[in-house]
Amino acid sequence: MTLGLWAWLLLVFFSSLSLSFIVKLLRLPNLPKPTKPPLPPNISVLPFLAHLLIHRGSLQEITLLLRRFHTLHGPILSLRLLPFAPPSIFISSSSLSHIALIHHADSFSNRPPPVEPSIFLTAGNHDISSSNHGSLWSLFRRNLSSEVLHPSRLRHFTPARIWAVQLLLEKVRSHAGRHGFTPKPNFQHAILCILAFMCFGEKFGESDIHEIDYLQSFLLRLFSTFNVFAFFPSITKLLFYKRWEDIVFARRKQAEIFLPLIRARRERKHNLYVDSLLDIQLPDVDGERGLNDDEMVNLCHEFLSGSVTTATALEWTMAEIVKHQRVQSKLYAEIESLKGTDEEEIINEENLQRMPFLKAVVMESLRRHPPSHFVLPHSVKEELELNGYLIPVGAEVHFAVADVHWDRQNWDEPMEFKPERFMDEGEGHAVDITGSRRIKMMPFGVGTRSCPGYGFAMLHLEFLVANLVKEFEWKAEAGKEVDLSEEFDFTTVMKNTLTVHIVRRRQEEQRGMGFHQSFVSN
Repeated sequence: MTLGLWAWLLLVFFSSLSLSFIVKLLRLPNLPKPTKPPLPPNISVLPFLAHLLIHRGSLQEITLLLRRFHTLHGPILSLRLLPFAPPSIFISSSSLSHIALIHHADSFSNRPPPVEPSIFLTAGNHDISSSNHGSLWSLFRRNLSSEVLHPSRLRHFTPARIWAVQLLLEKVRSHAGRHGFTPKPNFQHAILCILAFMCFGEKFGESDIHEIDYLQSFLLRLFSTFNVFAFFPSITKLLFYKRWEDIVFARRKQAEIFLPLIRARRERKHNLYVDSLLDIQLPDVDGERGLNDDEMVNLCHEFLSGSVTTATALEWTMAEIVKHQRVQSKLYAEIESLKGTDEEEIINEENLQRMPFLKAVVMESLRRHPPSHFVLPHSVKEELELNGYLIPVGAEVHFAVADVHWDRQNWDEPMEFKPERFMDEGEGHAVDITGSRRIKMMPFGVGTRSCPGYGFAMLHLEFLVANLVKEFEWKAEAGKEVDLSEEFDFTTVMKNTLTVHIVRRRQEEQRGMGFHQSFVSN
């Protein structure tokens, strides 16, 4: 563990003791107070901090610890690290999540106050993910939804998706017949090619995509690791100046790549994401202004970040397909049943609508392996009561996605991979992924702050899975099992990256046909 984490935990420990003592000394007796509901059951701060110290701040261990507390104390918990600070609230129940995020959507629609390096990296919270619910957030989200993610706009980028999947299939073909192939870097490359084209209108070469990917991953990882700069940033930037310099350098390199592309679009606007950003006008003291360079770079970074979550979901899906050969056979049979799918052609997007089992496979993968175990934290605008407990203004609320996805009250054998549950008569048939009627799963969040690109992500996952299974048979390496152990990064990734042995299907069929003809002629 870094010195910064040890120092912070010790600081919180002694500050909690000191402030608690002062509060007790200053508290006046017998003052009448209005009756309020109690806070949710409190997680004792000292055992919690001790657990953090023992396990070096591991996010995975923290998640397991919270799960144990939920088992003991119920589906809603509170944790207050400092006496005067708003508590953190943890909710693991699908029904309580529905009440909070749907019935009280506006109250839970803010984000926690920004801290460094988030303030620096988001240009002062000028993006969709981190801005508070208000006019700025509405402007950014509406622009993305209507100008880029609307179905009529998405169709404009079909050639880019075809180009990217052809690149992917070509890369995978070069590994056919070999053992120990690790496909995830190729998944990430293909998806980033699509998003980069949608953003900038350029078909980037491999080295450019690799550099963009490296910078994206580096900066995103900062949001999932311990953040020393959240505490006394003016001091910690000096104490950990080398780490801060790395962050500034990565954003500067990102700007060096993005800004020339952004400026080039000023001369030839079309239907790209950057083009829509160039038209945005923000309120200003002198009327209105366009987005500045930092805001443009940050919004492009946010858009391209979708490649990481989609590539991770694709790897989990292919891992389950490799592990469950019955599912792969059933999916391939559905692909073969489509009319007009020539063996030399890729499956087009129109055919995806005729593939219910494909959709079921992707949905089950997202249920079993949500991109993150928690949605991004929410902040409460106004005091309210939830399940008999007080949720105070400013509380930071965390909704446990994985606990909802694996809840036995929602799903039969929740830890098993069973795509059929999403077919007709299955428990997941017609499940509402937006959560408006009921929450049984929320891989993209639900309510006001749900991910605007969930339909976009589903399209890419179905398109890529269908074409990968159409052309190749995916198998585990000889003598090895697929390991579905998790590891927490920016997303929940495979602890041991998927490695496979793949075979081109047409070659196998032709080889089998040749053997049959030879046998008959003899």
